[in-house]
Parts: sequence; structure tokens; C-alpha cells
Amino acid sequence: MDKVRLWKTFEWVRATQIPELNDDEGRLQVFFNEVSPSDIKQGLLGDCYFLSVLSVLSEEPKRITRLFLTDKQNNLGVYGIRICKNGEWKEVVVDDYIPCWKDGPAFSKAHGNELWVILLEKAWAKLHGSYERIEAGFAENVLRDLTGAPTEVIETSDETLWDSVQ
Repeated sequence: MDKVRLWKTFEWVRATQIPELNDDEGRLQVFFNEVSPSDIKQGLLGDCYFLSVLSVLSEEPKRITRLFLTDKQNNLGVYGIRICKNGEWKEVVVDDYIPCWKDGPAFSKAHGNELWVILLEKAWAKLHGSYERIEAGFAENVLRDLTGAPTEVIETSDETLWDSVQ
């Protein structure tokens, strides 16, 4: 099945209605215990560049948790997330409607029943116009936008690189 036909089969479902996202008592959690690189699981979306940066940043959990203006589940299902775009921190507001396929999230998710991975990916997609527009990208752009720090790419295949390092 091609991507367009596959994506047309997705249903948008509130996170509260997706059993695997709820804890044993039927509650949603943005964070369960501590953020960890092993929380992240890629779905059908080709955004491994984005998820790899989440993994790196989650080595120090505060780098992830500080991005969330709303860090608890709420009845409205609305969450505020901070992303630095073009050098300016912006609040990206997302809801908890999740694209689903075969009774579960179609795109990224956490290995446990927490929302932080799904919500960050949704905010990133919203900032860029759609999920489709975040397929394939560059980790340095994500790193810059989630930390506010400048990034630089150093081409390591350049023969003169070692001369300049020494």
C-alpha cells in the first residue's frame, strides 16, 4: 500500500480513547517516572532524525521536561510546548488527538504509557505544517530548535579536517 492510501486509513483518536496510552487506572500521563532514551519508539513516520535528537536530549531529562508548559494530563487534552524557531522561543499548542492505525498510534510513541514523545512529535509537525513535511530532515535543526543553541555541521569526509583538528 502506498503512503497516501495508508495515511487515508488513519483515524484521529483522543489519547484517552487509546488503551495502550492509559495507565492501569485509565489515566494519561505526560511523563511516567523519568524521561529516558529507551522511552522512544519510532512508528510509520520517517522522522528518525527527530527521534534521535529526543534520545540524545533525554539523557538529561530536564532538557525534555523544560519544553513542556503543560506537563500533566488535563480534561481539555491541550498541551503547550516550547520550541525555539528562528532564534525565538514559541509556544506551540497541540491537542491530544493522535493519528492511529490498527488501534494504536501510527507515528512515534513511548515504550510505556506516557505522552511526551507523541506530543513533541505533534508539536514539531505543527510547527512545520504537517506530519508529512517532517519526514526526512536534519538532526542539527532539531537540536537547535529544541535547545535554542546554535549548531554547526562539520563535514568529516574532508581530507583537510584532520589537519585543522591537530
